[in-house]
Amino acid sequence: MPQAGVPSRLVSYGLLLTVATAICAGSVILATGCRSEEARGATVSPEPAHTAPVVAEPVPDPPPPPPRMLWMAVVGDIMLDRTVGKRIRANGPESILAKVRTQIRAPYLTFANLECPLSTAGPHDPKNCCFRADPATVKVLTDGGFDIVSLANNHTLNAGREGVLQTLDCLDDNNIAYVGANRERERSWEPVFFNASGVKVGFLAYTDLSFYHGSYCKIDKDPEAAYAQIAETKERCDVLFVSVHWGEEYHGTRSERQRKTACALIDAGADCILGHHPHTLQGIGAYKGRPILYSMGNFVFDQREGERMESAIFELWWKDTGQWQIKATPIWIERSRMGPIYPSRERSLKIARRLERLSADLGSDVRVVDRRVIVRIDPESKTKTAESDGKS
Repeated sequence: MPQAGVPSRLVSYGLLLTVATAICAGSVILATGCRSEEARGATVSPEPAHTAPVVAEPVPDPPPPPPRMLWMAVVGDIMLDRTVGKRIRANGPESILAKVRTQIRAPYLTFANLECPLSTAGPHDPKNCCFRADPATVKVLTDGGFDIVSLANNHTLNAGREGVLQTLDCLDDNNIAYVGANRERERSWEPVFFNASGVKVGFLAYTDLSFYHGSYCKIDKDPEAAYAQIAETKERCDVLFVSVHWGEEYHGTRSERQRKTACALIDAGADCILGHHPHTLQGIGAYKGRPILYSMGNFVFDQREGERMESAIFELWWKDTGQWQIKATPIWIERSRMGPIYPSRERSLKIARRLERLSADLGSDVRVVDRRVIVRIDPESKTKTAESDGKS
């Protein structure tokens, strides 16, 4: 019976629609069931989507590492006896380097030639240049931050064997390395190595003088042995410095013997030559892209006023590309203190111009900037100097 209030015509249409829907649903179920029977036991994989191929972008090469670099300060002769010793006793060891301390302590390594034994025993005749300084004066070296000194010179043996041994003890006690002397004489040539900011640095020291002198490491005694020692040491380090006590005292230009010796040492494996003994500045040269500081002059000494008391602090920068830059800052040893100071503008410029001229005469790329001497040395392929040509 139709529901009250609902037209019979709508009920009939609804009944027909319901029946039709049921029939269609049954057909779908039947069809699906048949298809499942046919596909039973088969694996159906979805069709892959149609996408564009993925192209990997090239990965850029990592940037090359920055070149390794070494920064050093090197100076010439330090003598702590005679009038210098008197000033130390009067004013204290810290007074000697007070004016330049900051500059020489800043680099990774600092080097000097120690021109006197540090001993309480042995001969002592300072008026005749037989030196023997009080071991307490080593505080001048520690105050300056010196890492290494050369003992290959004509004054290390002034106080005899006992003087040498006391000197080595004193330096060891104050953590200052040395080259050019050893408790076992036959081992005096042996190198010293440092690791400075990832760069392995080696040092050797020799004398090469035309007169008889006391030294445990003489090039002139057996040059071939020295060359072999240099070659062997170079295989064990990145940069090799060779200190040489040579030349003629008070001569402002290097000798032909110095030139030949420098070239032979570099051919053997030296990367930089640190020269001293003339007690005055000589020029900065180069051979095969390696610097030659022929004479760094006096740094702490009590000699006659004038060019003997004028020299420089040499700062060296080396890159593993083979490039060198040298900056020489003029200093003057003031007699009232017997220690280096920065001289007046006029005197600084005079010292700088002299070193510039001496270096230019050797073919170096040199200029004066703000009273400092700048020398640039390119690798071997780009370097041609008076040293290469064999010119005096």
